[in-house]
Amino acid sequence: MDSCREKKTRDMNRETGTKILLIGSFAASLVLPTLVYPAVRSHLDQQNYENRELASFPELSAANFDNIPTEFEAYYNDHVPFKNLFVKAKTKLDLELLNESSISDVTVGKENWLFYTVSEDGEDALADYQRTNLYTADEKTALADAITSVNEKMKERGIRFVMFEAPNKESVYAEYMPDSVRVYGSESRLDAALPELAAQGLPVYDMKPELLKEADTYQLYYKYDTHWNQIGSFIGSQQIAQTLLGTSTPLSAVSIEAAGPASGDLARMLNMAAEYSDDTEYVIQNYLPEVTATTVDMNEDNSFAVFESDSPNDKTLLVVGDSFSQNLKYFMPKLYRKTVFATFDTYTEALLDEYQPDDFVYLTVERNQELFEDVETVVWRDEVPEKDG
Repeated sequence: MDSCREKKTRDMNRETGTKILLIGSFAASLVLPTLVYPAVRSHLDQQNYENRELASFPELSAANFDNIPTEFEAYYNDHVPFKNLFVKAKTKLDLELLNESSISDVTVGKENWLFYTVSEDGEDALADYQRTNLYTADEKTALADAITSVNEKMKERGIRFVMFEAPNKESVYAEYMPDSVRVYGSESRLDAALPELAAQGLPVYDMKPELLKEADTYQLYYKYDTHWNQIGSFIGSQQIAQTLLGTSTPLSAVSIEAAGPASGDLARMLNMAAEYSDDTEYVIQNYLPEVTATTVDMNEDNSFAVFESDSPNDKTLLVVGDSFSQNLKYFMPKLYRKTVFATFDTYTEALLDEYQPDDFVYLTVERNQELFEDVETVVWRDEVPEKDG
């Protein structure tokens, strides 16, 4: 009888000890990283790989008292000790074992091509690729009305207005998308809408056909980045030049040189920039060597810039675009006496009065639906939008 009690007591003690050990281990896993982190953080990767600003430590004041718990939770989640190390380890496991990304906005394609398949209101690249977001007749009418209104008002100010749509990378290099991502139609949203808008005489131009002509011969987009490379942007710049000036330079007239290895923003989102760095950076040389363009103004993050050149074309060009407009800076300034670049984060209507452009290029990439659809609001706004985060 006593032996049974003793055995039961030992079992209970053993069970209690196991529970204490588990609780202690769990508590240590929460506390120890926080205690150790300050001593080792200078040796760890602290870079922000997300396409947003990380949350700041909350303001400790009576006025902000109600918001402190929520703001602190957001801060801690963004700055949790060893975050990049753990994220990288999980990403490597996902890629090696499952050949997929743990970051929902990044799709791992064939031969390790990475695609930005964000899926949210106003920017749904996945739906663009799968062709599940076609415009309704009413939506196309609203688009036509908005573009018509902007175009007519620009004409009244003596400005030639044109809109260009650059395709998502997966629209040009669909062969590298995984077979598991199905396509449900023969035309994308813009494949169907742009020809209809152009047929109404609206200044809307699709860049995809020109890019597809060269996509098998040259790599036009970065393998690990969302954007076109210099070859792709050169083709885009020459389509703009042909549209506005009636002249352009073929690829055969310039030199394409490899300028070293390249990674990209999608690799950084996966914390895998070092591992995914075997892409090639291409540089266009000998483009209009007789023309010299110089930078006369540029802000810190290159989201606004002004160039002047000795081009025989004495007109002024304003280019307003998303991040796809950045690489156009290598080429467009040689085509005008003055060229102004503004991203959607820096553009306001005041630039029209300040620089009095002769030509206005409005460039968006396919996935940026809101910027394409809200062209009338964007062009005439008097202040820049607040940044998220």
